[in-house]
Amino acid sequence: MNNAIRTELERALDTPPGPELAVWLSTLDLGELSTHDVVAVVAAWERQKAFTEARMTQALAEVVRRPEYQRCRCPIDADAGHMHRAVEPAGDEISLALTWSPGRARDRVATAAELCEELPATLTALEDGRIDDDKARLIVSRTRCLHDPDLRRRVEAAVLPVAVRGTRTQLDHALRREVIAADPEAAEDRCRRAGARRHVTRPEPVAPGGDDGMARLELVGPAEDVTALWNAVDAAARHTRRQGDSRGLEQLRFDLLTGLGWTGLDTGHLGCCNPACADAPEHRLSVQHRRAAAVHVTVGVTTLLGADDQPGELEGFGPITADVARRISTEGTWRRLLTEPTGGRLLDYGRTTYSPPADLADFVTTRDRTCRFPTCTRSARGSDIDHIRPYRHAGTTSAGNTWTLHRGHHIGRTHHGFELHTDEHGITSWKTPAGHHYAVDPEAVPGTVQWSE
Repeated sequence: MNNAIRTELERALDTPPGPELAVWLSTLDLGELSTHDVVAVVAAWERQKAFTEARMTQALAEVVRRPEYQRCRCPIDADAGHMHRAVEPAGDEISLALTWSPGRARDRVATAAELCEELPATLTALEDGRIDDDKARLIVSRTRCLHDPDLRRRVEAAVLPVAVRGTRTQLDHALRREVIAADPEAAEDRCRRAGARRHVTRPEPVAPGGDDGMARLELVGPAEDVTALWNAVDAAARHTRRQGDSRGLEQLRFDLLTGLGWTGLDTGHLGCCNPACADAPEHRLSVQHRRAAAVHVTVGVTTLLGADDQPGELEGFGPITADVARRISTEGTWRRLLTEPTGGRLLDYGRTTYSPPADLADFVTTRDRTCRFPTCTRSARGSDIDHIRPYRHAGTTSAGNTWTLHRGHHIGRTHHGFELHTDEHGITSWKTPAGHHYAVDPEAVPGTVQWSE
């Protein structure tokens, strides 16, 4: 490489991120560059990507500020569980536009608003390409607990040099230390209240991986409680192993712990194993849509009979192999549901009742599988059953006029300006506050299905 080209390359690599750098990087022939220069180009692309993320952050924050998302038809009522936040309808708008999950979209919109309004120095560092988007979002999330804007910016100023020079892990350590130091008394109070945030996540497929039917869930809570559970399960597994069981300790720990779930579904209670407290209200399993908690699988009758090996559907998880679906169905109680009416109109209760009877709820949740907001994957079993044509406007309580909506999207339709439209072909679509339309893709269910509990 001659000196003129070398000088041009060095000048371009020092160009601040923006349109000029983007054009120059797009014209490079990487095959003509040395390894040293290719690494420098990678760093330049990273700066350019940070610039793009900053500009997108500004656009997301502008969406939140628009009046379409500030309005709410429901009065603010914290006691009733509804407190309007513009990031929710704005996030749903972005979810549909970018095919992001609603949770991801709302989080990105909220983060963008905070960066623009409360952490401008972090946003500037991102736009200049000195930090990446991952570090910027970490600064937002770790300082969110500081309700005093001055304290938040003080921590921001203290950690930005670490963000520029160090790794994400080093930044995280610095953030945690500075947040505690900024308000020690509040940090102690957060520590005392941390137990209220204990939770267990929903099952999700193990990634990366193929269709191996494996799932994971996460248990988060006070260290002493999690340790107690581990010690008990580990001791039980080691005892079982010493009794001659051929399974490995890892397998035994899993089987013993998940066995509690299957036993709970069989008996209708979970927790206390003593017969004296088995019927205590705090140990009983709740019902949803008038049905007891259960493991539900949907599988075509031809697959169930072994004529083919089409995948089944495990509610709350997704596709499973035919063999797994057959095994669950064989071990469970069946409820036969047809996707086409037999012997008359299927599960239509007209105008005689607003709340769907259990059989109709079974059919609708099996048919829909998930919330019918186009980007939402929340289980239908834990969602509301909503009338497509409102009941108060002569809508019937029928399979054709009901579907499942996660509570947040039910609220969005009722109060935040999201509307439903059905065209002359019978295709239903959501109309957003910004005026965009998104069709609802129906879930395909095999012609005859079996419901296992």
